[in-house]
Amino acid sequence: MGEPKFTNLFSTPLLTDKLDLDLTKISKFCYEMKDKDEEGTKISNSGGWHSNDIINETNEEFVKLKTKIEETANIYHKTLGFKKNIHQKLSKIWININPKGGSNDWHTHPHSTFSGSFYIKVNTPIKFRNPFFDINNYYWLRELIMEPNSTTSEVYQFIPEPNNIIMFPPWILHKVAINEEDVDRISISFNTLSHYIKIPKSNGL
Repeated sequence: MGEPKFTNLFSTPLLTDKLDLDLTKISKFCYEMKDKDEEGTKISNSGGWHSNDIINETNEEFVKLKTKIEETANIYHKTLGFKKNIHQKLSKIWININPKGGSNDWHTHPHSTFSGSFYIKVNTPIKFRNPFFDINNYYWLRELIMEPNSTTSEVYQFIPEPNNIIMFPPWILHKVAINEEDVDRISISFNTLSHYIKIPKSNGL
């Protein structure tokens, strides 16, 4: 009998990395944006503030973040085996400020290639739902599982740290748990889109 081999058929890759940005400057920028647009917009946020798209803002530290997002997205792109004549460009970016009691409901990010978040102040996790969300109700019942993991769980919880960036497929359902502390939870979320680039033809020299 040969050695058993396992293949993860349809995985959901979560990329995480630690950046080195000035969180004090970015936090100040986020509150300045909130002061300029108190109403913001309502999408998945419940009890928190969600900015409109701020992709054209030119704050120095924010511009550094946008550059890092595209660099990270293209690493993710390469790792997943996307084509070399395509690269990722930031398509939309917004601020989330969740005070005590604030949260974000289950949602996806349609019409984008990759999605993610950068964390400034963190006190609650982000949760991801297994694409087959009835896994623990009808098949792999909870009482069968010794230690739940990202394969056998209905929901997987990730607790980021300040200056963390995460990236994930936009089709995976995710939510932010209720902030139960007196300190605001601040993150900047984003989407990218794929763009074709011209690869110069060899002139034979």
